[in-house]
Amino acid sequence: MVVGQAALLLTGSVNQGTIVAPFSVSVIAVLSVRLMQGMGRKQFVTKQLVVPEAFERFCADFNAGRFYEAHEHLEEVWQFEKGPVRDLYKGLIQAAAAYVHLSRGGYVGAWRLLTTALGYLEPYAEGPAMGFDVRHVADVLEQALAELQGLGPADVSRFPLELRPLMRVDRRVIPAEARRWGAWGFDEQGQPMTMEVTLAA
Repeated sequence: MVVGQAALLLTGSVNQGTIVAPFSVSVIAVLSVRLMQGMGRKQFVTKQLVVPEAFERFCADFNAGRFYEAHEHLEEVWQFEKGPVRDLYKGLIQAAAAYVHLSRGGYVGAWRLLTTALGYLEPYAEGPAMGFDVRHVADVLEQALAELQGLGPADVSRFPLELRPLMRVDRRVIPAEARRWGAWGFDEQGQPMTMEVTLAA
């Protein structure tokens, strides 16, 4: 019995299915629902992923103001990348997440994510890492951070969302970059492979 299990977890005692606890019925009901949700199986989906195509979807969605969707595309790649470009992807993901917060008027989250995104991107700023113009992205994020700080928490809703980097990826340089970084999703010649991946739904 889930409610009984919740009471046992909280107090160590269950009396013939009757809850013996100094908690209200509503608290126990909430805990029971959470326990039931935890007992359910996590849902997974298997899909095919081609890294440069994920880059292009990231760019298209970011540039169109679909920041949440943009971050999802790159996060799928980031989950599997274990090499040195993992932090590049993380910086771009955090940039997109910062604009999610900006679009919702969230000062603290936007400030934190812009700051950490810049830190992650800095080591890649001197070149077109994995085809991304990281210097351009970092320069615009610095302007966005300065604008946000100038507005302050009270006026974050006035942040101009058009003050964002133009995300673009140069596919011509990706093979050389993939070889240089030993990037996941590419063969030894730097050509993209179709990767079958399993992701949480």
